[in-house]
Amino acid sequence: MSRVSIGLIAAGLCLLAGGAEAATAASPAPPTDVDGVVIVADTTVRLSVAVGGDINDNTYVTSAPSGVNCGGAEYRYQTRENRQCWVRIRRRTPIILTAQNNGRFGVDWTVQWVGCEPIGNGAACTLSAQDESQVAALFTRKTAP
Repeated sequence: MSRVSIGLIAAGLCLLAGGAEAATAASPAPPTDVDGVVIVADTTVRLSVAVGGDINDNTYVTSAPSGVNCGGAEYRYQTRENRQCWVRIRRRTPIILTAQNNGRFGVDWTVQWVGCEPIGNGAACTLSAQDESQVAALFTRKTAP
């Protein structure tokens, strides 16, 4: 190959390389700033409560903060008061459920909690739900000896 050919090839490569740099320098740099970001997250979860076992019209579970006031199926559908067996609660925020019944807890009746941690003497339980949760309160009536 002659010196002239090699020179022309080298000059062409320089033009190509220079053209690419010129194109890069001419185009604007991608933006690095963000005007604003909106994050939407559901901060509440649904807590469902079921009441079962040896129950009557005076057997129910309440919640603190308020929202749940739930008894057996026949109790739940009475129209005279709100008998709500579910509530939306803030994620990871403690809620206390308390069992109610005629008589004295531990003497006349007991409750077994499923889905939450018993507290105190066991008539109440607490949970801090991360996800949708279900709790059951199973009542037992004690018989006299």
